[in-house]
Amino acid sequence: MGGKTTVSRGPTALPKSRGTGFEEYFADPPMTPAEAKEERENIYTPLIPFVDRIQSCIQRFRSRRRITGTESTQLFNQYLFLGGVDTSPRLFGGNIDADTEGMTPDERRTATATDVVYTSGGGSRFYNADEPEGWDVDFAGVAAGFLSENLPAMANWDYLRMGKAIGIIENFLTYILQHDVCPEYTANIKEAMAVCNLAKIDLPLAHQALIHFPGQFNLALSELFCEGFDYIHDDDTAGFARPKDFDPTAVVKLAMGVGMICMGVDKTKATSLIHAVNNPKTSKVKMIYEEEISMEVVNIHRASSSVREIIAGVRTNGGMPDGFAPMGKLVLKPCIIEDGYDHGNYADASDDETHTFLVDDDILARMMPGFKLQLCVVHLNNGVSFIKQVKAVLVSWHTYLPQNLMTHFKEPVENDRPAPTVKNPNAEDYNDSFDKSLSDE
Repeated sequence: MGGKTTVSRGPTALPKSRGTGFEEYFADPPMTPAEAKEERENIYTPLIPFVDRIQSCIQRFRSRRRITGTESTQLFNQYLFLGGVDTSPRLFGGNIDADTEGMTPDERRTATATDVVYTSGGGSRFYNADEPEGWDVDFAGVAAGFLSENLPAMANWDYLRMGKAIGIIENFLTYILQHDVCPEYTANIKEAMAVCNLAKIDLPLAHQALIHFPGQFNLALSELFCEGFDYIHDDDTAGFARPKDFDPTAVVKLAMGVGMICMGVDKTKATSLIHAVNNPKTSKVKMIYEEEISMEVVNIHRASSSVREIIAGVRTNGGMPDGFAPMGKLVLKPCIIEDGYDHGNYADASDDETHTFLVDDDILARMMPGFKLQLCVVHLNNGVSFIKQVKAVLVSWHTYLPQNLMTHFKEPVENDRPAPTVKNPNAEDYNDSFDKSLSDE
């Protein structure tokens, strides 16, 4: 059976011979004067409410682009969902070909479209023009939320898949601008496109920083001072791996020695740490507690040329055959990473106090000011703190959209069944035992 013809797919449908519409040098064919007039005066005229214009735009964009593959469709649907658009497939649609017989291509596209921006009804899960409270038209915010929070997890940090998804969003935003869908939001749409450009650079950097933790120095301290610590590395994942013949004592001694000479490390803490690793049985230096905390990058001090030269020239007998990693400083401050949970009063606290950690230069090379980290930090009783584990590295423009909380939301349904009680904890399974429990009271 042959596929649909271009005519049956609508007046602006993309001919199948012209590819998907996402090719690098693809350009939309010029519209006829009649098509341009139709868009300008009837479809995207500012006299029509924004919700109607953007709904028509999404539907026409779908017909003009061939979003191939289940994953690409799911990614684009998730992006639209975060903007309050219902992309759910229509249930009980019946025989679409029979139902649309006699319709114009434009009417057929509208009748078969699955993308809906509700002007009324639609429930609490999606945007509703009748109840706009709590909603803002923010293309940049939706782009930031989707790209920073949803895309990495959905694409499993596959850079090619992420790049393809970013390209779809860019293509959609460009389509909105080219067709003058909502000129009142032009500046905001351009901000969203700038976010897409940032995502191409920042997202891989953040992921690379994550997989290069903890680095030699923090791994050495974790092995020396965290009882029962065992570093596990996924062999299928690039990034940091425990070096062959790793010597944690040598790593700490070198770091403290170079730190005192070239990096301004506190001499009292450094000498205390050196003494502790040299005399593990008699030393009183120990871990007092560890905490999970979110912190933001304030400043990055890469390893200087002198530090690199000193560390590159150090060799030991037997251990660390591949050498030692140069280090620098990572300056952090506490922050709140929005995740949909209520952080209570802590969310209102403003703690500008900074904390400095020694970190391998390989990690610092992939950091950017403003990046946010979810850390497990260990504090020793001599005043030294170090990073035991990093659970997440997020970009500076990371945004958590409340709409994420509505992903599996279902409208509450009135229920006449009695609630469970002490005497009848299974009252939800309404039966005769409930009546008996009432008569006994």
